[in-house]
Amino acid sequence: MTDNTLDPGAGQGGNSLDPAELIKIIKAYDEATLGLQKTHENLKRQVEHLTGELSRKNKELTSSLEEVSALKNYLANILESITDGVIAINPEREVMAFNQSAAEIVLSIAGDQMGLPIREVLSESSRELGRILERSLSEEKGFTNIEVMVNTDQQHILSVSASPIRNSRGEILGAVQSFRDLTDIKKLEEKVTRQDRLAALGEMAAGVAHEIRNPLGGIELYASTLKKRFDPESKEAGIADKIIAASNALNRIVTDMLTFTRGRAPSKKPTTFERVCHLALDMAARELEKKQIEVVERHALCKEKFNVDSDQIAQAFLNVILNAVQFMPEGEKLVIASYVEVGARQKRVIVEFEDGGSGIEPSKLGKLFDPFYTSRKDGTGLGLAIVHKIVQDHGGTIIAENRPPRGACFIFSFPVAEMNN
Repeated sequence: MTDNTLDPGAGQGGNSLDPAELIKIIKAYDEATLGLQKTHENLKRQVEHLTGELSRKNKELTSSLEEVSALKNYLANILESITDGVIAINPEREVMAFNQSAAEIVLSIAGDQMGLPIREVLSESSRELGRILERSLSEEKGFTNIEVMVNTDQQHILSVSASPIRNSRGEILGAVQSFRDLTDIKKLEEKVTRQDRLAALGEMAAGVAHEIRNPLGGIELYASTLKKRFDPESKEAGIADKIIAASNALNRIVTDMLTFTRGRAPSKKPTTFERVCHLALDMAARELEKKQIEVVERHALCKEKFNVDSDQIAQAFLNVILNAVQFMPEGEKLVIASYVEVGARQKRVIVEFEDGGSGIEPSKLGKLFDPFYTSRKDGTGLGLAIVHKIVQDHGGTIIAENRPPRGACFIFSFPVAEMNN
């Protein structure tokens, strides 16, 4: 008898899957899935933690950068607020910092030159500043209050200090230099010194003048008396004339000395500077004609009037004109200009006398207004000193300068406010 019971694996080639194994596979899959879920959760938590940490670090970094930027701006504001000039270089001698005061004094420094070698940045006239800065860097030592003369748009006298820049470990990071403009201070010191010197000379001159003037009158009187006793054409009469002429010359010197030492308070009345110039030119007409000097006037003040002592100012102008004529060749031009200069604090009247001479030696410019200083053999050295005193009594100033290719120029400057009082 045949058994017709079916074999579960019949017809499938004997590849049947055991249910127990299937359960194991499913269980392993579930465990792997659960593990992946846990790993995913862990990674998610770690990413969230790292993201928060990164965000916190970003905030801290942003805050630090803002603090650094604020500190940088603060230091920059401090640097710009310093009235002294400041320049800093790195070990490669390249410009790393400078302030506006340095740029204004040196003039050759500009913002686009940051990082350039200091030798390329500074002009020839300011090169000594760079040498001191580089020396401080190379010798690793400081320098204090070195006086340096710098010629840019005008002459500056600077007090320069420099020192190396070090970090907390003592390593050299560069060098820094500061410099202060002493020009105005030096001028003030010179003015005070000059005033003291003039006061001493004035006292001495006044005493000498009085002692000389008394016998001078007697000499001239006796010479005049003797002359009357001789024939006008005789040798003796000629000698008497020479005595009288010498006495008169001495008397003029004494008069100048007394004028300089005593002076007198200006008697101010309304007048125009054009009129005062004409008064001076009238008195100088003979000397101007002798050398055929052409006078060119350029008055921009129109008919505006100022309270001045016209006689005293005309005397000052005359002395300057005669001084110019002495050093001008024949046929040259004397240019006289007057105008108002408006400054930041006050208006000033400027009167200029520009000659066509050979100019003034630079070494003599600072001595021109000193009493008894003269470069002329027949000069007393009091003419320009008297000019200076007259101008000073009017609250003004006078300076002399060279104006190539022409000659010298004497520049009078009077404050309008004081002159209109």
